[in-house]
Amino acid sequence: MFENVASFLGYFENVRRRTLKFCSAVPESRIDWAPKPGDFTCGDIVRHIAASEQMFASVALTGLWAYPGHERMLGSTLRGALAFLDAGHTSAVAALGTLSDGALVERRDMIGDHMIEIWHVLILMVEHEIHHRSQIGSYLNLMGVKPPQLYGLRLEEVIAYSEGQRARARG
Repeated sequence: MFENVASFLGYFENVRRRTLKFCSAVPESRIDWAPKPGDFTCGDIVRHIAASEQMFASVALTGLWAYPGHERMLGSTLRGALAFLDAGHTSAVAALGTLSDGALVERRDMIGDHMIEIWHVLILMVEHEIHHRSQIGSYLNLMGVKPPQLYGLRLEEVIAYSEGQRARARG
């Protein structure tokens, strides 16, 4: 659990920065691409992340579950979808920043007739975003586009580094 709103918002900004790397890697010409008919397109996913953030922020702030939608008209190009995502994020972060630290343990109605603390709603929002960021990564792979690295290193670099550390430790 986060003990204060500022620490959550700092964490969320880092998650969003990594999400933007994935969203920005989608080729403009593939914004309407999906693996098969009926699946979310790349643009749908970007707009859905934005709409879902608004929904989770609404739950945290007011207790109301209201999904605003992710229709194509909200950002039909990659630039438009990213602008929709950015505007929604700016609005949500500003609104969430008005929460008091004590509000994090207040409870909200959860879908399914039980209660959930606000900090948990916020964690669900982040987990939802990470899920869809991974979906974009999978889409990029299917398109033949190498997804960005989350932390700047490839697995092979981490393995080589750890082997070097072990060799130095053995001495």
